[in-house]
Amino acid sequence: MTHALAQALPDDDLAPDRRVGPRHISILRVGRVEWCGQDQLCVVRNISAGGLMFECLHPPDLGQHLLVELRSDKRMPGTVRWSREGKTGIQFDTPVNVDQVLKEERSSLLRVRPRAPRFVRRGTIRLLPPEGEPIAADILDLAVSGVSCRPDQPVLRGQPIVAVLDGVGATNAEVRWARGDVVGIRFEKPLPWKPLQSWLDQAPR
Repeated sequence: MTHALAQALPDDDLAPDRRVGPRHISILRVGRVEWCGQDQLCVVRNISAGGLMFECLHPPDLGQHLLVELRSDKRMPGTVRWSREGKTGIQFDTPVNVDQVLKEERSSLLRVRPRAPRFVRRGTIRLLPPEGEPIAADILDLAVSGVSCRPDQPVLRGQPIVAVLDGVGATNAEVRWARGDVVGIRFEKPLPWKPLQSWLDQAPR
């Protein structure tokens, strides 16, 4: 069953069964959607200059104003125009340049590399080094592609490890940076987004 507002979007923007405009681009990117002080993972399925469609576990209400973040430098506000079977279509507040949104800049003018959307939650991730005992680390923030954490034992930059997040899974990973007692870990493969969202639902902020 599809729910839609009375004011439909143009055919080439968001209507799920009537996408004929040349600006429509099918993609598959994990992002972050935020409204009313809450955030969750979403998977963006397509985008146009006027809006986009995403899938998430907890769809927002029709008419809800929200923010979709594909990367730290790609944050797009919009309004929910339709919702069906966990998929949601939004209309941007202002049209976007799709080519620019999908472009992967390696760094900004301030030499800060854009990064995947992060979720600030508290919890513990286990780090399994090639040798020695497992290391427990307090999570500071995490994404599908990595985590910032504070391990209870020293780890070295460049060190290969296995990262285990209970209820989500295990993945090969690497320590990419260390600043004081905080380290950044990059996962070899992205975490599965649905189990990760279930973890986010239960983790304290």
